[in-house]
Amino acid sequence: MSTQDNSEFKFALRDIALHAPSLPNTYDRVRCSEWARKLAGMPDDDLESSKTRNEYIQFLRIQVRNNFLHGPFLYPPPENQPLSCLSEHLGNMLSKQIPYLPRTGPIAPMVHHRAPDGRAFISVKQIPGGGVLCYMAVSPDGFD
Repeated sequence: MSTQDNSEFKFALRDIALHAPSLPNTYDRVRCSEWARKLAGMPDDDLESSKTRNEYIQFLRIQVRNNFLHGPFLYPPPENQPLSCLSEHLGNMLSKQIPYLPRTGPIAPMVHHRAPDGRAFISVKQIPGGGVLCYMAVSPDGFD
């Protein structure tokens, strides 16, 4: 939609192309190129698709620069379906791994989850009066 969105996307795409060959796993390099191709083929003429495209490419860029793919990039992109926004996609992935959310008070976390490999952490808290605050941290070295 805007020139700035397109230039951010192109810069991220060039950065991924520069760092993707250093991914240690051959399959990760293939999935990375499939995702880059899918995102480059998305329309950029409306705000929502441009926003979605930039969210995914920036998330992929962070992972490629850290030589570690996870989340939606562990699988090939959907072929004949539009991509949902990144937050929705990550939320759906999280709900598949945690079968239920414990009922707690408005201050206590609804979800507090650390990835099995220790590289990701998520905490979701209910905001009094409605709403949810989500905190997600990812580190290639893991958390103590």
